Amino acid sequence: MRHVLSFPIRISARCVLSSVYTTPRRRAGASRARKREEREMFELDDAIVEELLFAMENQALDYMIAAETGAIAIMDDDALDSEFDSLEKGEDLLAPPTWTSADGFSLMDSFAAGVGDPVARNSLSAALSRGRGVFKAFKKALEEYEDIERRWFDYKHNAMAKRVADWYDQARVARGLERMGPEPDEADDLLLDDFSFRVVGREAWPECLPLFRRGLDEALSSFPEPLVEYEYTAIEREISEGGREGLVLSIAEAVGGAIAGIAAARKVFVADSSFGKLAYLYVAPEHRRMGLGRRLAEMARERLAKDGIPRFVVDMPFVPIGFGTSMTSFGYEPFGTRYIKTSD
Repeated sequence: MRHVLSFPIRISARCVLSSVYTTPRRRAGASRARKREEREMFELDDAIVEELLFAMENQALDYMIAAETGAIAIMDDDALDSEFDSLEKGEDLLAPPTWTSADGFSLMDSFAAGVGDPVARNSLSAALSRGRGVFKAFKKALEEYEDIERRWFDYKHNAMAKRVADWYDQARVARGLERMGPEPDEADDLLLDDFSFRVVGREAWPECLPLFRRGLDEALSSFPEPLVEYEYTAIEREISEGGREGLVLSIAEAVGGAIAGIAAARKVFVADSSFGKLAYLYVAPEHRRMGLGRRLAEMARERLAKDGIPRFVVDMPFVPIGFGTSMTSFGYEPFGTRYIKTSD
């Protein structure tokens, strides 16, 4: 493997408390070399990223990273004694990016939840419910679905590569250097990593119907049936009256192919004026609490604004508690409210 060194030392990388390990001889000259060290950091190219990803997946591997070259320094007691000279001369080592089996399981779980094919999704979920051998079972289940397997490899690679990029930027900042990537926006980063977004018209509504019906079932489990039937009939009427050019759908699709959330907005014309109205918004429960609903609503509003409709009204039943507070923080103003009380 290129960029690999072996050092026969008897200290585990997991025991190093600092993110930068400096040898004793290095520390003796630290005051003279500090400015030079702050400027030196390897360039993270595709080849180094691939080598780091390979090392991260090997849970038995004990290694660190040479700060100036990006070489993987394997902490191996069986390495040749002569190679210890390289470390004695002052190899500046970084603790590697963290990646545990729990991280791997969480990644598989989030991917499986977003698979659009219900048969494949159930197969992957069954594999994840096993006690032992869960990783092999998940891999075996994926082999039955070539397209989903390809999506999984892309999803996994991108997630781990992002972990490496974040680690690299943190290491640069710790050494007094500027970040190579933009300042992180955790909410937006998460959405862009896990979902693809599109804004379309009425022609895409049929593919939204399964999630629409799922929202209906959820509402029926929480509210009186006559109320839910009345409101959902009204919502369907709103959508059908949007006109061929008047309906805007913003859709979030999980990396596995399932539609994770939808927002349906329509243009409303009154005399010589018009406004936009969010007629429907629903996010699958497994994808909530990450700002997806707000993102979808904003996408629909922005599309209508480009069409010359600046005013946008959000008026829907069955939205989660706290949704209004979230929208207020993004410049929306209260426009009435809804309450319900059931007598004994």
